[in-house]
Order: sequence, then structure tokens, then C-alpha cells
Amino acid sequence: MTPTTIQHPILALFLFFQAVSSSTAAIAYWLPEVQKLDPKFASVPSIQLEEAAVHPAATTWETHWTGQSATERWNGEASRLIVKYRVNPLRSVRILALLHVAMHDAGSRAAELGLKQPAQSAATHVAASKMLAHFFPLESPERFEAMGESALAALTATQAEHAHDIAQGASIGRGVARLAMLRALNDGADEVWDARTRPSGKPDLWRGTPPLDSAHPQEPLAGAWQTWALKNGSEIHPPTPPTPGSDAFLLAAKEVLEVNRHLTAEQKRIAEYWHLDQGTVTPPGLWNQKARELADRHKLSEKERLRLLSTLNVAMMDASIACWHAKYTWWVQRPVTVIQERLDKTFMPYLVTPPHPSYVSGHATVSGAAAEILKRFFPEDARQIDGWAEDAALSRLYGGIHYRFDNEAGLTLGRRIGKTVLERLQ
Repeated sequence: MTPTTIQHPILALFLFFQAVSSSTAAIAYWLPEVQKLDPKFASVPSIQLEEAAVHPAATTWETHWTGQSATERWNGEASRLIVKYRVNPLRSVRILALLHVAMHDAGSRAAELGLKQPAQSAATHVAASKMLAHFFPLESPERFEAMGESALAALTATQAEHAHDIAQGASIGRGVARLAMLRALNDGADEVWDARTRPSGKPDLWRGTPPLDSAHPQEPLAGAWQTWALKNGSEIHPPTPPTPGSDAFLLAAKEVLEVNRHLTAEQKRIAEYWHLDQGTVTPPGLWNQKARELADRHKLSEKERLRLLSTLNVAMMDASIACWHAKYTWWVQRPVTVIQERLDKTFMPYLVTPPHPSYVSGHATVSGAAAEILKRFFPEDARQIDGWAEDAALSRLYGGIHYRFDNEAGLTLGRRIGKTVLERLQ
């Protein structure tokens, strides 16, 4: 299947609004309400953009905004902010999913209304600027506003004959961003965990690990966040893990200990490359970088890039939710806890253990889902893409922070979710 044959779903509640022509397939959206947006109230640009067309200093900023795709520009900006504000991997993929869904739907709506490419680009730029202003309130809101207006000015300066359409595209971008923000405010991510609901009275449950020794686990409610393509976080789930204290469980812990005692230089490199904790682009961010590199290599159009990145991030978001649902179903102890208590009290893993339960691996789950999406868009690179996902999963064993069964079950779970997302988009 080529990238252009992948289509996005309209939720059943809004199927009434789907328009089907005998000659052209209806454009679908991640945010179904987008079909009801009417851009007609935007009759003129928000500023006198036409003046920029003759400004002698225009060339530099025109090139800045028109010399690369909107997806490249805003995905890179989101990645920079995720690093700056030390966003954790779950929050990172949520930002990336909502950002690229808004961009995709804004561009699609502009196309459906018959607006030309400059207006479609305007819609995506404005939607992106509004979404980043929403997610990073500690940044100056005027900065994102200025970035959006600069993109509109550059588009109009280079294609002044489309000024009216560009203004309409900008209006669509604002409307789609409002819908995406509304979803963000109601997806469950702002709920506060009640620590009194933590399971008790059972032996061998997860607890904080050194050196962080966190009293509370990270994002315990994420398994109940609103999904995109899955029904909920429990629709696809991994098998039951080995029973704590069983021979299989202890054997898995012994493997972690032995691997960490004899790490090779290559295993350390893989562990460090995929570590990607807070303060980095995080695993979802790295998969976005790989997707952008593949898109450049295969010369994808802007429309294809929007489909690629929205599909990729939605799949990783659903995979993350399913992974966290599993983590807080079983509350499995991390290897360092078991090893220090039963095998070697001096053991410390090569990497710092994250503050949440072990089963299943988040890196493995997200990477399995990401790999399935990228393979569908880039089938000729399937072997390399699978290799990335397998390295991401194994890196957690090399780092001493996951059992092999965490990684294998996570990779399988992510692949199932990625395939399910693709099936539901066809």
C-alpha cells in the first residue's frame, strides 16, 4: 500500500456528516467535528500580508517558512520544546499526536473545501502554532502567534494571488485547533490519582527503586486516557506475566543480572542510544525523527507527511495507553528490586530505572506500534525498521531495567496495536 491510500476514520457518531461522491472518496478526519467547520467568515487576511511581497528583506523569512514542509518545521519545534521542558514519554506522545492530528485535519478540511495548496499550508501552520501555545504555556504565547503569522505572511508574499484563500485556510486552522484543544481537555490526562487506590496486602508489588526511590508511580491513570483508534486501553492486552516468586520469574531476573555483569560495548551503545528519558526527545520523539528521515529519503508530499505523522503518533499514543493499562493491572516489580533482595544486594542496573511498574516495557510497546506504521508507509525499509524496534526492546534488558518477558510482550503488544490502527484506517 502506498502512503496516499491510507485514510483516517470518522467516528460512528458523526458518520451522518460523511459526504461520498461517485468519483472522489470522501476525506476523513481524526477529529470528526472538523467536517462542520465553515471558513466563510474569514474574508481578509488578519494582517496586510500583501505588503510583504515587495519588502526587500522578505527573501530570508520567505525561505525560512516556505523552504521546508510544515510538518518538518513544527515537528522539530515540538521536539525542541519536549526536550526543554523535560516532558515524560507519555506526555510527549500525547502532544505529538494532538499536534499532528490538528495539522492533518486542518489541511484535509482546506482541501475538501477546494482551497489550493497555499491555503492548506496556512491551515496546518496555524493549527500547529495554536496547539504548541496550548501545550507549552510557559513559553510566550506571542511567540507562537508570531510564528503562525510569519508563516501566513511568507505564503502570501510568495503567492499573493491566493491571499483570500490563505486567510480562509488560517481560519480553518484556528477552528481545528480549538476542536483538538477541546479533546485534550477531556481525554482524561488531567485527572489526579488518588494514592489510596493503590493495591495493598499483596506481596511482590512494585515499589520505588534506587536511586530515585519514588514514593508514587509515574502516570498511574494513563491506562484510562482516551484512545484514538482502539476502543480503550484494555481492548488489546498482553498475556499474564510470570507469577512473582515463581521459577520463571526468578530465572528472568537472573538473566538481567548476568547480562548486566557482562555487557559488551555494543550492548552499552544500544542501551544508551534508546535510553531517552526525560530531558530528551523521548522514544516517541525519536520515532518521529526516523519517520521524517524516511519521508525525506522517499520524497513524500506534504499531504503524505501529514498522514504519516498523524498515523504514527496516534498509534504510539494508543500503544502507550495500552501499555500503561497493563502496568497498573499487574504492578510488577522492577528487576533491581528482585535482584537486590534475592540475588545480589549490591546490584545496580546500567541505566536508571523509571518510576513505574515493569510489565510491559513502554519502549518496546511504542516501538512495536511505530514499526508497523512505518513499514506500511515504507515497505522497502521493513527490515531496517524492524531492527530498530528490536533494538529498542532489547535496550531495556541491556540497561538492566526490564526482564526479557517485559520486552517481548511489549513488542508483540505494540505490533498488534499498530496493525489494528492500520486496519481501522482502511
